[in-house]
This record gives sequence, structure tokens and C-alpha cells, in this order.
Amino acid sequence: MEKNPTEDEVVQFVLGIKKSEPELGIARLHARIKSDEPTWALSVNRLRSILRSHSLTNTSLTATSNDSGVMIADEFRDRLYISQTVSSPVSDLTLPTGIEVFTSRSRGKGLQVSSKLPESIPEGAVLWTEPALVLIPPISLVGLIPTGKACSYCARPLVSMSSLIASCSTCSGRWCSSRCRKMDKLHKYVRHGKYTSEWNAIEQFAVENEWSAFYQYAYTLAAASFDDQDEGQFSKHFVRDGVAGLAKIRQDIRQKADPHHDKTMFMGEQLEMMWEEGYKVLCKFFSHISAPSYEEYLSGIGMVNINNLDGSIYLLQSHLNHSCEPSVDVKIVGRTAGVKVTAKRQLYPGEELTTTYVDLKKDVMFRRQKLLEGWGFWCICPRCMREQDGTEDGRRENKSPSSKDSAGPHPIAHADGPKKKRKGKSKNKKPTSEPVRVRKKSVTFDDNVVQIEI
Repeated sequence: MEKNPTEDEVVQFVLGIKKSEPELGIARLHARIKSDEPTWALSVNRLRSILRSHSLTNTSLTATSNDSGVMIADEFRDRLYISQTVSSPVSDLTLPTGIEVFTSRSRGKGLQVSSKLPESIPEGAVLWTEPALVLIPPISLVGLIPTGKACSYCARPLVSMSSLIASCSTCSGRWCSSRCRKMDKLHKYVRHGKYTSEWNAIEQFAVENEWSAFYQYAYTLAAASFDDQDEGQFSKHFVRDGVAGLAKIRQDIRQKADPHHDKTMFMGEQLEMMWEEGYKVLCKFFSHISAPSYEEYLSGIGMVNINNLDGSIYLLQSHLNHSCEPSVDVKIVGRTAGVKVTAKRQLYPGEELTTTYVDLKKDVMFRRQKLLEGWGFWCICPRCMREQDGTEDGRRENKSPSSKDSAGPHPIAHADGPKKKRKGKSKNKKPTSEPVRVRKKSVTFDDNVVQIEI
């Protein structure tokens, strides 16, 4: 009795044959399928359509592919590094109601709607809110903190003597509120501890080299290192365990995904010199606690590059994988308030929760190249596959549940940069209750920053 094979069955069968016979044409491939799978009702036209939609027809493409089996051109294949990204479960992770963690070969670690949930989650529902696991001051403002011109915790510039401002009794540091003062667990170690000068050297190096990732890693490592010194905001070791569970990839491996890596040998050497110099500066502070190895240091730089959102680290949000048709919306509601995650559409039990790492207004090639550079994978989400096949422009919203095998794994992220303002005024512009924030790009080279002086 004949049966119609699923698209996935056909693709997996073809990939198995391609490993040993990569040059097999459509006609011979169809004959081989009919011979090995005589019960399959599969026409040549349908086979050709399936192969085209999965980029399996172009003989110029290599037979080496990502974990989902989609063929990738040589110029991009050699820049994949997602398989070298490592991630581990976070112990005692508290999850929102109806949300669970999953792991799979193709998607790595991610979040999904609990399969035990009795009903779907409606569009617009708030899935969770969370403060930053590590709230990191922007390096453009770190010069203001020691002199009390910016909040020591949230880095908000302080230009008045408000009664809400709390002052440190030991140094010139100040906080914009008593809440920020209570949340700031690092102040006494980096502002007037035994090794303040070494910490100042870290900040100076980051600012002089306009290297945000270096400072973000140093700050995150300090937060994790001193996590067992105080009880308070979280349970003991919460920050340390959370940071240990973040996805990690060596920065030197990420660097090779940059399209100009092999063309600019001088720049590569300059980068390596900066990494080595930064490591020496970092170790002067952390040698008094527990200094990382050079490999751990490079992995830490890569870690903050793929996990930070607007410069800080959010534990649950960092579990979200990417799709160009995301199922959730992540919005920063405030520096200390953190992020709010809501359902972009109706979500069903067992469905993965996905966000976006790139500008969705761009075309498929732009998005794929940015994801390749920033996170090391070739996106095969449904939208990318449709645009690649030319069946649509990809701008429509996804209205149905997406497969966990359809997009790139998340090890997470940074920003798309500020959106460009349209010219002209809107006649019916409505005021918004909260600012809309977008992700900062995860880039191989850090964005330039400007130090602010008050």
C-alpha cells in the first residue's frame, strides 16, 4: 500500500544518500528512492520541490551541513561555530508557571510551553518578568561612578541632590535610590576594597580600547566571584550558578566567522595583542580571588557577546533561541525593572519560545550573515526557507506553531541598534506607556562608545 512520505522523511533519506553519493542527479535520486522505498508515492516534481526548498539541488553546495541537514555554500560553511558552543543546565532554576526547559541536538538548550499545560497561552499574555542576573554599567558611564556623578548600581547619571539619593559613607559613590544601594553587592569590593586600583585599571582599559565585552565579562566574573560573600538579593550562589550555565564560545573562534578575518591579518594580530593585554589587566584584580585561565577568559568574552541584552545578563531570557518568526516579544521595561516577555501569538503546549537576534526588516541573506557572525549558525527557520525558495518576501507574521528544528540554536544576545526614524510627522501618533528597546548587535568587533562627562 502506497503512502505519501512527509517532507522530513524525504529530506532525511536524501541526506543519507548524499553522504556517499553527493553528485547524484534528480532522476537517479528519484529512481534510488523508488527502489529503496517502494511504498512511497513520490513524484519527480514533488522531490524536486522538496530539494529546492531545503537547498539540496545546487551541486555547487557542499554536502557538509548544519545539524538539520541543510546544505550551505563553502564560503559560509567554514564560518559555522555553533557546534563548538557549550552550555550546561542551571541548577535550581526557578521557571515561570507553564514554562519548561528542553534540550535537543538541533536546538541545544531552550524554553518551551509546558507539554503538561491543559490549554494554550493567549496572544499578549505576559509569560514572565525578570531583573538582570548581572546589571552591568555601560562603559560610557563608568567614569562617572567613582565620583558619585552616576548611580553606583544602575549607572543612572545623578545631576541633582534629590532626597532619594543615597551616599556611601566610605567613598564618593552614590546611588539614585535606597533600592539600588541595597541591590549593589559589588560596590564595597570594587570601589573601596583592597584592590580598588586594580579594578580602576580594568575600567580604564575597557574605556580606552572602547571594548564593552571586556568590561561586561570582568563585571560578570566579579559578580559571580563575590556571590558567596553575601546573602540578600538572591539565594546563595544564584549568580555564580546562573553565569556557569550560560552558553559559552571562545572569542577567537567567533572571530573567524567575521568575513574579513582572513583578509586583515594585521587587524587579527592587533586583536590578539589587545586580548592578551586585557587578560593581564584582568588577572591583576582576580589573582586575589581566582583568576581564570586564558582559555576561560576568551570563553567569557564570547559568553557575554552572545548572551547580553542591552549590555546586561538576563538568566531566563538567555535561554531563548532565535527564529525570524519569533513567538515571544522581549521588552526592556527599565534598567532595574528588567525585561518583560509576552506571547506574540497564541502558544500551544510543547511549542518552543523563540525571540529574534537580528533586524527582521532585513532580507534573508543579511539576517543569515549576521546570525552566522554573531552566533555561528545558519538560520533555517520557516521564514528563511520560504524567502530562500522565493515563495514570499518573508514579512508576514507567523500565525502557527513553529518546529523546534526550524531555526538556529541560541547561545543569546545583543542588539539590532536603534531603529531609524521616519521622516514626517504622524497624525495619529499615540503616546506609549513605556519605551521600546531593541537588542544591540552581537558583533565581532565591539561598537564604539563615547565616554560621557558631567
